Amino acid sequence: LSSVIDIQMKEGNKKKLHVDAGIGLISSHATVEGPIINEKTTFLISARRTYFDLFMRPISSIITQGQSSVGYYFYDLNAKVNHTFSKKDRLYLSAYMGKDKFGLSTSDAFNTNSSKTSAYLHWGNITTALRWNHVLGPKMFVNTTATFSQYKFSEIQSFF
Repeated sequence: LSSVIDIQMKEGNKKKLHVDAGIGLISSHATVEGPIINEKTTFLISARRTYFDLFMRPISSIITQGQSSVGYYFYDLNAKVNHTFSKKDRLYLSAYMGKDKFGLSTSDAFNTNSSKTSAYLHWGNITTALRWNHVLGPKMFVNTTATFSQYKFSEIQSFF
């Protein structure tokens, strides 16, 4: 089995600056888009972050009577600039950055030294793409794309 996901970002508002934002129970987001050069160049910037960790840490501490604390959150940023050179030529520059963080802290109540252990996992992606679109005719076009992608994962443990 296999699958393909085609994700396309909005172009950005060509006529005026537009801001959209929202606050939810566990996450918030904001988007700003608009023209740089009227009808020719546009931009779009979007950000999102969960704040599940702000609720989870105190709840997990209460449940475990202060012996442990758990938290998780992620954030991501999207940006895109596109420029129309002519009816046949467009240039797009887009970027994405996302990061997830998970943390766990525990205390050993049975140890007279009250030792603590903390473990954190961090992972995330960065991708960028520069794409030139050229229309050859009414039924044919060429897309030329240069991309960069990076994935990072790290684990941090501490005992004290």
